[in-house]
Amino acid sequence: MSEHTTSDHTANVHSADNPYKLEEVKQFMADDTEAGMAIGKMLSLFFFYTVIVMAISSFATFYWVNNSSVQ
Repeated sequence: MSEHTTSDHTANVHSADNPYKLEEVKQFMADDTEAGMAIGKMLSLFFFYTVIVMAISSFATFYWVNNSSVQ
């Protein structure tokens, strides 16, 4: 994953119309990064699970078709 720099995003934090403090913005960015990484890991595991189930069902279907007594 790419690293996020805080200097780019927090440069305009202290404007007159922004109610958030610098610490709040940094905490939000840290939480957002952590959540993004967790979602990425979860999607990777779901993909891996799908590939495993697909392989098992393919082998089971291949075995069933080749060993079937119905013709």
